[in-house]
Amino acid sequence: MIKLNLETSWTEMIAMLLEAEPQLSPADVEFEEGEDEALVRKLSQRLGRSYEQVIGWIESVSSNTSKAS
Repeated sequence: MIKLNLETSWTEMIAMLLEAEPQLSPADVEFEEGEDEALVRKLSQRLGRSYEQVIGWIESVSSNTSKAS
């Protein structure tokens, strides 16, 4: 089981992730507390990236509060 290390709230993260990856929909980034692994797997499949790449991407976007990229 993983625990994402976020430097911002999930509400703020949603906007940042949607900005960074316009092909994502709000449904793609729906999140329930404790379901980090399910979210990463869903985004991995949707974005065509590895599980590890998605974790790194989410944490990178979280740490870059000035602009999602």
